[in-house]
Amino acid sequence: MKNKNITIVGTGAYGTVLANVLTDNGHNVIMYGIEESQVNDINENHINSAFFRDFIINDNIKATNDFAIAIEKAEIVVLSVPTFALDSALDNIIKYAKNPISIINIAKGLDEDKLDLLSNKIFNKLKNTNILKNLGALYGPSVAIEVILRKPTCVMACSKDIEFANIVSDLFNNEYFIVKSTTDIAGCEVASALKNVIAIASGILQGYSASDNARASLITIGNAEIFEFAKIFGAKLETFMNFATLGDLILTCSSFKSRNFSLGIAIAEKNSALSALKYHKKTVEGVSASKIAYSLIEKHKINAPLFEIMYKILYNNLNPSILINNFFKYAKVV
Repeated sequence: MKNKNITIVGTGAYGTVLANVLTDNGHNVIMYGIEESQVNDINENHINSAFFRDFIINDNIKATNDFAIAIEKAEIVVLSVPTFALDSALDNIIKYAKNPISIINIAKGLDEDKLDLLSNKIFNKLKNTNILKNLGALYGPSVAIEVILRKPTCVMACSKDIEFANIVSDLFNNEYFIVKSTTDIAGCEVASALKNVIAIASGILQGYSASDNARASLITIGNAEIFEFAKIFGAKLETFMNFATLGDLILTCSSFKSRNFSLGIAIAEKNSALSALKYHKKTVEGVSASKIAYSLIEKHKINAPLFEIMYKILYNNLNPSILINNFFKYAKVV
């Protein structure tokens, strides 16, 4: 593939590791960030110490806090921002993009206002402009620190257009970062958002010293319930055997590097979600995802008892021990 000019919006951990992958593959990458210290760190020291201490990244990566400069030559834009910052990023693209671009979203979440997919949010915001050329996403089990160390990782390139999914795959694919293609962007998006709720539940089991058997069962039930949500958006059952779905779920539910798993442990230790969240400084996506999931349950009458229990633990301060005592008997699997 011919080298591409790629802009990554965001200088966070995962955006940084993807910049590293892309520059390892010979592409021209510039990152846009609002934190001047991170921008300077990348340009001057070839590190992003806010996330990776002194781990050296590819010295061909450039960074700027000027959005107009960042997108000036972009052929492809990777959206690496939290879901709450997505509107702002899209507004900047509309304002500063001068040529049609392809967009790859890596934000994990759902549109809380419309209870919809982020891909639909992006498409609807840009559909009446001449900016959007292609739209896709990249999801899968990929702890940032492991990718920066170039340890083997497998993820999914997602797009309704299989040709663009294959382009995304070719952009990122190399000997340590393996990328497969799928057209089921809906299934991958929903799984990537809702697996964080199950990870909190898994952490609660860990905190109460539950068995490995219990966690295996929880992951199985969680995967089945996530599909109940995903099929509303047209997802396919076979999708729930790929890296972005089952793979990411297993990782997030078992890794101590997962913020959601760690929050679950803290909830069990304090025997209260309210107490744990009061002292948990880091953003934990599964908390907001649980609220969105509960709204979807009510709107579409989804049978998802595990998600209902998690909502009550996180938002009604239900005693978290109820998870161990109740979710198995209501379990529904595919």
